[in-house]
Amino acid sequence: MLEQETDTIIHTASQRITGTGDSVAVKDILAAEIPHPIKTFFRADVESMLTEELRQFQKNSRFNFQHPEVRALQSQINSVVVLNYSFPRHEFQVRLDNAVHMLVNFLIRPQWTLASVLFEDERKISSATLGRLLKYFGPYEYLRTLIAHYVQEKNISTLTQAEFSKLVWRMDGEYIRRKAGDELARVMLPMYDFFDFPKNSGAKALPTKALIRYFEDKGLSSVASRLEGESSKGKQDFALRELGEVLEEVRRTTGAFDAGAFEPPPVPEAKLRPLEVTSRPGGQLLIMPSFGQVHDRSKGVQILAAIEEGDRQRFIRKIFRQDEPSFRSAIETIGKMSSWADASNFIDENFNKNGVDPHSWEATRFVELISQQFQTKK
Repeated sequence: MLEQETDTIIHTASQRITGTGDSVAVKDILAAEIPHPIKTFFRADVESMLTEELRQFQKNSRFNFQHPEVRALQSQINSVVVLNYSFPRHEFQVRLDNAVHMLVNFLIRPQWTLASVLFEDERKISSATLGRLLKYFGPYEYLRTLIAHYVQEKNISTLTQAEFSKLVWRMDGEYIRRKAGDELARVMLPMYDFFDFPKNSGAKALPTKALIRYFEDKGLSSVASRLEGESSKGKQDFALRELGEVLEEVRRTTGAFDAGAFEPPPVPEAKLRPLEVTSRPGGQLLIMPSFGQVHDRSKGVQILAAIEEGDRQRFIRKIFRQDEPSFRSAIETIGKMSSWADASNFIDENFNKNGVDPHSWEATRFVELISQQFQTKK
């Protein structure tokens, strides 16, 4: 479900974020033509790292960093420091892959994802930590705003996972309850826009199964049931406009969009095995394996990212007979292999099957790029 779109987003974003040599600066990420939620994620990531470093430094300092003039100047300095922070390219690629998969989960199941990710390290977090981590999630701004406003208004200092889940369920439910069908559909615009990248056609249709998961996450069983019925009739996807029409039919038939009684979300299996990112600085958001990718798939994504667009088109044309799905399938298969010897044999078999001259420029270049990826993983 949306796996191909997710891989395309990762690959295209990686190609468009050029960077310099072996590093990628935040300013390069923000300047690239990529989905805004990815930019939001990386900016929040680096801001969080910087905040943690400054907190540790200032905690033991004898100087008054809370003076208004100092805080104002520090804020200006922080902006420059964040923009010029550079990720090593490999670390950036891993982080990009994890970020996109987490955003995909958030777009489809926002309540479940927030409750799972924000409380990955602790069962209770402070309001300050909550505010910092919420910055990672760019889509569905209304939800972030509602949470922040409530926490500030009620002067809440800490929240448990159960308290947070119940709070988000209630606030989200109240927000959507009195909306018309087309209004509720427009709430989902960030999801449609994200998966419409890089075409940005404005006419993207999303799988019915993904939409069912979205409405299940909100507790709208009447909508989920209607979509399940449409799916059983062979309706595989919905464009935003036609989804709005279906939602309005449901509203007219069953009444307001009522989320019903709160049901605690299940704790994800990945809870006990957090994703480890080598040498990750303190303060960054921890992403569980379920929001990233399995190891084999990650290697395939990294291989795709290492292939420039021009090379990719030539490989598809000259090696895979204009068949892009076969190209992607081959890369995915290679990504599951643990040694260059296995990958080399697989490549030779593909060359023979497709009648490719192994000494041609395209074949030599293809072998060179793939072998480099295995060399970096020794």
